[in-house]
Amino acid sequence: MVLEDLHELIETLQARIDAHGPALQQSEALTRYALIDPLLRRLGWDTGDPSQVMPEYRSAAGSADCALLGTTGKPQIIVEAKKLGAQLDFKVRQQVTGYCQEEGIPYAVITDGRLWELYDVFKPVAMKDSIITTLDLSDSPATTALKALALWRASATKGTTTVGATPLVNESEAPPISTQSTKLAAQPLGPEWQPLSEFKPQAGSKPAEVSFPDATIVVTPSWASLSTEIVRWLKSTGHVTEHDLPIRLGNAQAYFVNTIDANGMGAQFKTYRQVETWFVNANYNAKQQANNARGILQRVGLNPADFAVKLQ
Repeated sequence: MVLEDLHELIETLQARIDAHGPALQQSEALTRYALIDPLLRRLGWDTGDPSQVMPEYRSAAGSADCALLGTTGKPQIIVEAKKLGAQLDFKVRQQVTGYCQEEGIPYAVITDGRLWELYDVFKPVAMKDSIITTLDLSDSPATTALKALALWRASATKGTTTVGATPLVNESEAPPISTQSTKLAAQPLGPEWQPLSEFKPQAGSKPAEVSFPDATIVVTPSWASLSTEIVRWLKSTGHVTEHDLPIRLGNAQAYFVNTIDANGMGAQFKTYRQVETWFVNANYNAKQQANNARGILQRVGLNPADFAVKLQ
């Protein structure tokens, strides 16, 4: 498996969530088809081969959404799939880990397509401490790709479910990732960059990267990613803290950033991105996303002219 391909897929899935979020939030089957199965395939699980992946797996303990099988044909990982945006709450976690315990299956995955939680079922600790890793497809693709290696079939079938900082087998089989989502600008930005203060998205355009005042450059494969990465930078630099939340910009009725996935009008965000425990409203078009990016910078006293955008 080439990690660059995994990185590229995660960017594709991020864009798919942005484009089809409302439909995915209505259908577990569509979420599995559009988000869950593609990631499993890229991690080496052939979702069309019943000797590797068994959908609607049934046993004496009941049925599970999906079983990932080891080399002996016995389930190694149970996957509980939910529609995008569904709550991955304690009841769901307890149900799937309890199923695994009854069947002697060592690992459990709970996912809504965007968020993935992987549990070591028989680790002798409380359930909340048995989590191996959490993937969030709204995080940087490079970070998510390395975390996703915990589900790589070549390792998982051998009982190794470890987040990768380096490949989990021989380097010749899985070369280190070279596509970085974050880097430092090595030289002054060229003419392809536009100051955020003057930037006006054109129809059909997509951002490629955003540059910050500290010379950090971050990949932004969608307009939702642009505003999300700015929120992430503001959080990491301390310009915005949890005490500042929720944030509503200008005359908008809905919150832009909140500590829960709620828009402040008695409903959940239709689409959102997560920055750790924060929720960023993604239900905006390109122009509105750019305006939100400028708005939150101005709110904390920063000049949008110190930030720049490059298009794809």
